[in-house]
Amino acid sequence: MSQSVDDFFTQLQQSREKVPKKVTSKINEIARKAIEDMSKAAGKFLHEDLDDDKHTEEQVKAIIELFPESLSQEDEKGRLPIQRALYLKKGRSSVTFVPLLAKEGCRLGVGGEESRGGLLSIVPTDDDGDNTIQWLSGLGCGGAKGPASDEYDRKRAQVLEKLRDLNLLKKADIEEYGLVHNALHPKSQRRFDFFTSWDPAALEGRDSQWMKPIHRAIRSDREEKEEKFEMVLKAGMEYFPERLGFLFCKKDGISACKKAFDEIGVDKAMKIIRTCIPPSDDHPILHHAIRHAPDLENDIAQYYPDAVFLRDTNNHTLSQVEFYMNLRRGKRTFKNNSCFFIKATDAQVNTMHPETGLYPFMLAAVGNKSDLAAVYYLLSRNPKLVGVGGNKDSSDGVGSSRKRQREDID
Repeated sequence: MSQSVDDFFTQLQQSREKVPKKVTSKINEIARKAIEDMSKAAGKFLHEDLDDDKHTEEQVKAIIELFPESLSQEDEKGRLPIQRALYLKKGRSSVTFVPLLAKEGCRLGVGGEESRGGLLSIVPTDDDGDNTIQWLSGLGCGGAKGPASDEYDRKRAQVLEKLRDLNLLKKADIEEYGLVHNALHPKSQRRFDFFTSWDPAALEGRDSQWMKPIHRAIRSDREEKEEKFEMVLKAGMEYFPERLGFLFCKKDGISACKKAFDEIGVDKAMKIIRTCIPPSDDHPILHHAIRHAPDLENDIAQYYPDAVFLRDTNNHTLSQVEFYMNLRRGKRTFKNNSCFFIKATDAQVNTMHPETGLYPFMLAAVGNKSDLAAVYYLLSRNPKLVGVGGNKDSSDGVGSSRKRQREDID
């Protein structure tokens, strides 16, 4: 009967000093080769056989303790076990082991000192030079189809949370590696929500090396642009409702709203916008349109007719905002558009513009398009405004010099 492996090694240890050196040397040589082969087998297991449903963290940790080099073993394409764990292998997943592989990889120096256990290692098969975290965040390694895609996304979102808890995923990574952009896909909804809830400022894109997510969502060369546009706008409204989710932010002089109209059509875009910005929520969307995209006012107004009667956060009516913006843009002169000034209400003439701190007669006077006739007319309506300062709305205390009753659009 052949001897068991355990019994053999026990007897070998006991008899080591009695065996001739030549035999001991040969045994050591065979043992080193056996350990090397076992380490390769362990690495192959981590690459090809690791299974979320069959194996436990204790088992994987035991393998790494026995064969630490297996964690650095590369496959035929130069990928590490932590990178192969991102792939679906014949319907089998091992992605839930990524936090353990990263933690142990940090301890063992996998990928180098600053690689966080292989999380920052470049994926050899990626044409854009993305790292493991970027692949984990997006669809770089494909993904499941149909109902299974939700489970695929859920597992990866949970992995990201664990990496954050282990301090192996940092908030700064979101900007540095463009993780919100990577996760901007309907199949990555949970990962997108994870990143935007952790760092809402990524939606704004201020001082960022990346394009604003809302503009990226509606780029003409992207698929699923309608779903992506809704994803970003919904998130934007959750964290930045006062800015209407960056609907009117601009790139190359074109607002996201205008880009959406051009790319997916006014009706489809407005259906998405109304879903994310329900008319019943009383957001002053027309005020925003007049300020940032006046050419879209009519398109938007037909879907938000009641917004005409709203006031903004400065308590200004739509007509007041329109009046101020026309003055700021210098597109109306008293000579060519006298009715614009004559029909101005007392509230319009007597109220300070909050964004500039200027009264209407001042707005007509500043800039290269100073209109002295308009300045004179606006001051004649209320001479007491000369010398009035501060941010106080003077419509109550100053009054109109003409004492006319005008109907404002409230």
